[in-house]
Amino acid sequence: MTMMRPAMAFVAALLGAVALPSVPLAAQTPPQVRNAPDFAGVTGEFRSQRAANARDCCAFTAPVFDRRISFTLFDTFEPVYAAQDDRQFIQEFVPQGATVDNWTRMITLSAFRGLGATDVATTEMQNRFFNTSKGCEQPNFSRVVASGRLGDGTEYNLSTNGCGSTAAGGYPGATSGRGEQFLALLLRDAQDVHVLQYAVRGEGFAPGREPIGDDAVDAMMSRFGAIGFCRNNATNGDCSIAFSAP
Repeated sequence: MTMMRPAMAFVAALLGAVALPSVPLAAQTPPQVRNAPDFAGVTGEFRSQRAANARDCCAFTAPVFDRRISFTLFDTFEPVYAAQDDRQFIQEFVPQGATVDNWTRMITLSAFRGLGATDVATTEMQNRFFNTSKGCEQPNFSRVVASGRLGDGTEYNLSTNGCGSTAAGGYPGATSGRGEQFLALLLRDAQDVHVLQYAVRGEGFAPGREPIGDDAVDAMMSRFGAIGFCRNNATNGDCSIAFSAP
């Protein structure tokens, strides 16, 4: 499993697994890319908020296609990369001091226009996108932890995925035996698919000994607070989901 940057691997799997509606090249705009220095103002504000009140920091919200996504950026996570074109969106967050190359924890928000309108079932999407053994030296794992619908009809699928021993060269500086795991909350409406991921990378682990056990997934996801997936800038119980620690 190659997860140098989890959302990038997800994009590759996605495009290989599902044929998206074609868009004429002339209609596509060049991707808009932002790197860590471009977020200096935002990260500076987050750091000031944390210094004043770390407990209640920090709220992230952004328009992504026709939805407004919102969640809590816990610990010292801050944005370091973003890219968007007519059909795809990605934004990555790492703890203060980490980079997109040396991270051990990463939050990734991705979105794909038009994917929700395909005839691929949501459970099959989860399986195709995340259940891959590429670059893995031992059997990978991909398990659905929770699924259902929000009040507005949006489907959700929460899964835990990864590999306890990746191959050397899987990402810059990777050595054989390193382990990776990511939790993926897939949100699908009638048109688009959005994915919120939390990934950890570190020492290898044996099957069944993942850094985040299945019984700890809800507690981990609860740190995002109420995850909003709303239209018209309105956040309410019909378009948000929250997980609770046991």
